[in-house]
Amino acid sequence: MNGKISGRLNTIKAFLAVIAAAGILFSSVSVCAAPQTMPDGQVFDPAFYAATYPDVAAAMGTDPAMLYQHYVQFGKAEGRLPYAVDSEALKAQQAAAQQQALLQQRQAAIQAAVKNGARTHSYSRGLTAQQAAQADAVAQQIANAILANPAYSTDLQRVNAATQAVAGFCARSAYGNDPNRYYRTPYGVFVAGVYTCAGSTRALGRVLDYMGYTWTHTNENQWSHQWCVLTMDGQTGFADGMGGFAGYGAMHSGMTIPGVGVIYFAE
Repeated sequence: MNGKISGRLNTIKAFLAVIAAAGILFSSVSVCAAPQTMPDGQVFDPAFYAATYPDVAAAMGTDPAMLYQHYVQFGKAEGRLPYAVDSEALKAQQAAAQQQALLQQRQAAIQAAVKNGARTHSYSRGLTAQQAAQADAVAQQIANAILANPAYSTDLQRVNAATQAVAGFCARSAYGNDPNRYYRTPYGVFVAGVYTCAGSTRALGRVLDYMGYTWTHTNENQWSHQWCVLTMDGQTGFADGMGGFAGYGAMHSGMTIPGVGVIYFAE
């Protein structure tokens, strides 16, 4: 009898151990609630939203109403998902959201530095504070639009978009010197309607500042073509505000730019 009781007790202990292990296992599994249909007809899963976007949960908490308010006001425009979809789409969406968050952080840091007066180049010799501010406002608007565009996923794409924006301003302006020497400044390109390669390079450089890139001015203050040199996607590259193109490697006269053709200039 004692042997049977002992055996039964061992069996019960083993069973309880299995139950306990199962409880531990189950408690470690994160389960999202079923998606809800909100009053406006949108399907939304607050548990999924909080678990998938911990940055939102940290800022807004886990109250379903607050999470949904974030999705409506910000999350939808940022590309965040309101409920679970297939894993590959979720991974791609999370990667895109992370990249956008990093871009926004970098943009905020650069804008704070610029607001506090940090400048890595001379942009506004001979300009009033108001003129410099006008040019900066345009450069910042261009940078903001590029950084907010999800179609640009690489540094090269973003920088190339900046060169094309500056080249567009140049195309609507007069090339050459002016008595006020606005031609050599971002103000000349963005506001006064006059430019040279010096001014277009500085105008592009100002946009790059607001986008968070560090750049150098090639042939600055020389009677030759000028452009920006910077690191893009881990590679050294060039960006030409007057020509409206960017690329990896070293820029030189006679080279072929994809989509542009062969370029020639005085080096």
